[in-house]
Amino acid sequence: MVNKNLLNDIAKEFNLGFVKEITDLEDGLVNNSYKIKTDRGKFVLQCLNSIFNEKVIEDYEQVQSFLRTNDIFVPVLLKRKNNQSFVLKENKIWRVFEYINNDLSLSKNPSPDEAFEAGQTLGRFHMITSYLNFKPSFELKGFHDTKDILLKLDTFIKNSQFQFKLNKVNSEINFIRNNIVNFYIDSKLKNIVIHGDPKLANFLFKNGKVIALLDLDTMMINNPLIDLGDALRSWCRVKPATSIFNKEIFDKALKGYNTNSLLKISNEVAKKAMSLLTLELSCRYLNDYFEENYFNFKSEKYKSRAEQNLTRCKRYLEYFKNFNKE
Repeated sequence: MVNKNLLNDIAKEFNLGFVKEITDLEDGLVNNSYKIKTDRGKFVLQCLNSIFNEKVIEDYEQVQSFLRTNDIFVPVLLKRKNNQSFVLKENKIWRVFEYINNDLSLSKNPSPDEAFEAGQTLGRFHMITSYLNFKPSFELKGFHDTKDILLKLDTFIKNSQFQFKLNKVNSEINFIRNNIVNFYIDSKLKNIVIHGDPKLANFLFKNGKVIALLDLDTMMINNPLIDLGDALRSWCRVKPATSIFNKEIFDKALKGYNTNSLLKISNEVAKKAMSLLTLELSCRYLNDYFEENYFNFKSEKYKSRAEQNLTRCKRYLEYFKNFNKE
């Protein structure tokens, strides 16, 4: 649990009042987020992972008004007394958002109607950002760069210090290498600003409708099929901890996306993008199995980061096999 005194210090920096309640928002695999209740209201305090820097704050400030005025509601980023939108505490970047009242964010399994809603929102986001003259200043090197992710895996394979770990994952490495080349995106679609991490927990719902889109830290210029494939990969897997594919969610999400997007993506193209992003994530988990420094560690579930990442890698490879049988 985070130090309450630390959160109180941060709350003072943003003139939020005294912290009365703290709720750990557990959905984040990378950043740590906390809902706080003070005598002035409710807010979200977020500690950025060390892979990010203050440029993600600047990027958010560049796009939040544009998105909000074009029916993509994103939370307001609050400012300190000195007009900065972040504070450094213990060598970490903290920021504060307004808290948006919502039904529980969907980190688990969506209904078909919720999948349709989320698909519509992602489609509209892509339609709006296709007109946005903006290039994010922050770049997460290698993120959604499949070939770079594979090259990173090669560095671990060639490093003798990882030999013990390598002996346990030869079959996973071979499966990824042998299959991923079949799903590279060969598309003439225009590169636009994409979200980068469209998991369902980043869509806030109220009464069955999407009311806000969260977490723009991974915004990047890329093919919109990267976002769509990543969304389908995330939304269509039955949770928790299974490799089961829900085809009804796939169909409804894609229908919703095509309803609001300028694009009309076929099932075949969507499935290909989903396959690429599933294998890419499997490879990212495998890389962190070696490196052990990226994904947040769930110590209550796993003995080590390596065990956690290898378990997730295997789960997604099985999931890939399952949805490609359909």
